[in-house]
Amino acid sequence: MQSATDMITSLFWFNKEDACSEEENDSQNIIEQFVQNVEDFSSQYGSEISVSYTALNLRGPPSNFPDYGDYPQAFVMRTYGTWWDEAPSVQKDYMPQNSSAIPSQDFVEVSFERAVYPLEVAVFETYNPGALIRIWALGPTSWNLLWEGEPEYAGDTPRVFSPPIKQIKFPTRILRLEFNHRLLPYYTELDAVLLRGREPANLPKMKNNFAYSTLFYTKKPRVEKGLLLNKVLASNLHEGIGNPAVLMQPDNLAAGPPLGDFQRLPDETILSVMKFLDMQSLCRCAQVNRHFRRLASDAILYRSIDLRPYWHCVRSQVLATLSIRCKFLQKLDLSWCGSHCMIQPQYVVNFLQNSGVELTHLRMNCCKFVDNSVLRAIVDTSSNLQELCLRSVVSCSEWSYLASLSRLKRLDIYRTHISTSAAVAIIWSNPGLQHLNVGSCKMISAMDEVALALGANCADLKSVDFWKSYSLTAVGIRALGNCRNLQELDVGWCLQAGGSGEWLAALSGGDIRKLFLGALRGVCDRDLRGLLPKMPRLAQLDLLGVRAVTSDICSDILAECQELRLLDVSFCDQIQESQVLEWRKQYPHVSIKRSFQAANLNAAPYALFLAPSFE
Repeated sequence: MQSATDMITSLFWFNKEDACSEEENDSQNIIEQFVQNVEDFSSQYGSEISVSYTALNLRGPPSNFPDYGDYPQAFVMRTYGTWWDEAPSVQKDYMPQNSSAIPSQDFVEVSFERAVYPLEVAVFETYNPGALIRIWALGPTSWNLLWEGEPEYAGDTPRVFSPPIKQIKFPTRILRLEFNHRLLPYYTELDAVLLRGREPANLPKMKNNFAYSTLFYTKKPRVEKGLLLNKVLASNLHEGIGNPAVLMQPDNLAAGPPLGDFQRLPDETILSVMKFLDMQSLCRCAQVNRHFRRLASDAILYRSIDLRPYWHCVRSQVLATLSIRCKFLQKLDLSWCGSHCMIQPQYVVNFLQNSGVELTHLRMNCCKFVDNSVLRAIVDTSSNLQELCLRSVVSCSEWSYLASLSRLKRLDIYRTHISTSAAVAIIWSNPGLQHLNVGSCKMISAMDEVALALGANCADLKSVDFWKSYSLTAVGIRALGNCRNLQELDVGWCLQAGGSGEWLAALSGGDIRKLFLGALRGVCDRDLRGLLPKMPRLAQLDLLGVRAVTSDICSDILAECQELRLLDVSFCDQIQESQVLEWRKQYPHVSIKRSFQAANLNAAPYALFLAPSFE
């Protein structure tokens, strides 16, 4: 019987000449295409030196669909549920009032071979579907929202999710998908993305057009929920903040309508109210009249700025305009902004020079405009920084600049190209460091040196994420025993440390709330039993792929750790599904995770899962 993959592949050669001439004339410009390349993403479960669970798996037709389960050929993001928001390393929004009704947690940006007028976007979800909340299309000058909906958990079944999308007047070949995982019980997995659209009339037609959707699945529209961001966002934020003629020239407004009793309120009272407004509402207030423009431009309202929800319309000019009123700026979040050269590095440098003197918190996650000049500007102008987040920033080489900072309490450089020497130098310059994320930093070739520096210099360390640091060994982890306030440790997939778990005894325990040991096959019952008396406050424990642990130690952990809320025993060979079901009945307050592949719950893990490729 022909496999699903073979069927999909064969569809590329589906010849429409067999159809009747009328149907051919109606659909000759409509094509369906899978992802050609992955342009950007915020996080991935896989590593930079492997093919398992990475964003690149979205390229081409589905690999697993219609099979349901956990497969390394899919794209998987780092988080699910609310567990990361409950961990000691949680990062709070700078402007909670600025968040949309449906906040996004992750994104992936994909491109296709040909630009089309989108008619349909189909997402192949093969594990825990329901996290997709937005679909954007890149146009000639801006992003356009095709669809927005609320997150959901769609059940334990594969699906092809194809929501009704907005029709746009320009062809596109680049889409961005946004996700919210809060309702999911476990990691979501995406197998492929298909774009169906009409080619512009002036482009040559594809010789081998095909109709994948009509042969393989039936579209099930989903009722759109929630508020669409682009109803007023583009017209108010982009034109309001981004247009200096609107914000910087009060004379272009008349006196405006009368404000009634509101006019009698003192400015201080009105400003106190305006502190609760989001950026979009402040822009609207500035367009009421001259009086409101003056108040809405007051620098006291711009101590904390979060532009991440508006990444799709923030351009360089927005920073130039905002710098006029950011005299007391302390917290700035530009994460996700600046895609496709919408923000130029020089504008960021100028903004930091003009408004960054008092900055204590700065986030520029997934910002392609962050280069060496921006790093230099951060150091030269913002010496008081306590938090610096540069996740997935890959355009820098001079990371050693950051060693000039000395007051950092949080540093997030997940999936960057920072070197070992630069990371160590930064740690030695910041003895007050409390939170560090160096996960998936492939250029750190000696992660033990980083861990040793932490143990020797950062006594107040509370959380550290070494996710998929293949050079970390037991030597480095033992050094963390000097960090008496350690509450969170993620050494998942640190394979050089997986030969044995005896280093667990070196951890001080006490305050440990989160411990992730995924894929460390050498950890055994004895190692965990020695740590058990030292972690009475343990709330999250990940033993995914730890093949030597048995149900005996897990039963003891469940019984003794009264604050335990999350236990992952996926792919633990010594633990049977029946035991997991019994635990779930006995400890209903603990979320016990058990991943699987297809219908065989007790099958051995997939080969790629246990032995990730280093190619």
